[in-house]
Amino acid sequence: MCIADFPFWIFLGDIHGEIQNIHKIKDIQKAQGIVITGDIGKNGTINDTRKVLQEFEAYHTGIYAQIGNMDSLQADTYLSDRNINLHKNILKINKLALFGMGGSVPTPFATKSEFSEDFYREHLKNFLPLPRNFWTIFISHNPPYATQCDVLKNGKHAGSKAVLEFIQDYQPDFCICGHIHESRAKDTIGKTRVYNLGDFASGYYGRLICSPEPEMELCTL
Repeated sequence: MCIADFPFWIFLGDIHGEIQNIHKIKDIQKAQGIVITGDIGKNGTINDTRKVLQEFEAYHTGIYAQIGNMDSLQADTYLSDRNINLHKNILKINKLALFGMGGSVPTPFATKSEFSEDFYREHLKNFLPLPRNFWTIFISHNPPYATQCDVLKNGKHAGSKAVLEFIQDYQPDFCICGHIHESRAKDTIGKTRVYNLGDFASGYYGRLICSPEPEMELCTL
């Protein structure tokens, strides 16, 4: 059985309302589900969020999402009302346990959904112990600090120390992140495979191939 025959999930984020190229995602209708890691709409409003989700749902109904730092807390409530919110939640489907933390640590831009490192430390505890007999997929809008996935254009690291500590201590199988567009990359922290998918607004996304040993592919439209 070749890898193309295995079921897969699509992961993407940092859409920022740029939905005109959704139809270019390869085999989107064949995916097991679609996970949006944050920064959904252009302005972060409920209407922005609704518009983006409706466009994706024209191709697939299995959408799960969380807010990024550019999305409002009202958008977070909207996702919860639709029972598709991953932020501070865990979803178990087949052999996958998807759990999410949206928003970001403080930025110089005072965006809509920024939280302290202590906020992340406190809420990440709620996922413990990590589920057994599942592939654990940590969906964090923040990249972990001091990795290949959180490097700004000026070379400085801008990820979350709380996210890094959680991964170091509890070793989920994957961490899928975004937020820092220019740091599209992969890295490892112990046994955890970390992927910054880059921004979908620029045509970047990922596919999680659900083979006996799942793997993430970084994809371009």
